[in-house]
Amino acid sequence: MRSRILATLLTALLGATAAGCGGDGSGGKDTAPLDAGTKVSITVGCMPAKSQEAQRKEWNEDVAAFQKLHPNITVEGKDAFPCIDPQTFQAKLAGGQMEDVFYVYFTDVQSIVAHGQAADITPYLGQVKQNPNLDPAVTQVLKDGGKVYGLPRQNYTMGLFCNRALFKKAGLNPDAPPKTWTEARDAAKKISALGDGIVGYAELSAKNQGGWYFTEQIFEL
Repeated sequence: MRSRILATLLTALLGATAAGCGGDGSGGKDTAPLDAGTKVSITVGCMPAKSQEAQRKEWNEDVAAFQKLHPNITVEGKDAFPCIDPQTFQAKLAGGQMEDVFYVYFTDVQSIVAHGQAADITPYLGQVKQNPNLDPAVTQVLKDGGKVYGLPRQNYTMGLFCNRALFKKAGLNPDAPPKTWTEARDAAKKISALGDGIVGYAELSAKNQGGWYFTEQIFEL
């Protein structure tokens, strides 16, 4: 599934790449795209590693299919691991070393757009058959000022896990879990009141996990 989305990304970025989608801080979103027949070579990050034989095979098949449709465009996959390193990401982007098509955490999208390090791909969305079916709540993160600067490759949904036994012990109904932050807070207080070191609410935050959880909560609030 991951590899199959490559064709979608490449199609959408057909002109956007030539418009400066590598991100060198030079304001790529205002650069005019090249003519459709211009010969170009683009790099694409997060290519499956050789050890991922099935995913790698699908990736190569998608690239071959794309280049058959667009013989003037050479696609070079980059399989560095990890394909995105939070410790070096910003330096790589600012130094013009980022791939033309690259993966980014949703917490960095708005900063990248504001610094002109992503191309406006709005004119090319008509070529993306799956675009009408994408979740608006997800694609909204990749928009700014009515323009679109990226496409989601994958997505996950945030949620709360409730301990049914503790809910019952605290006099709560596990079949009617909290639907708002206020309800979650009230439930957490009742569970914490049980004592014995029981925590009513906890979040993941160690090992670089906190950023997207806390950011998601801010969006929800």
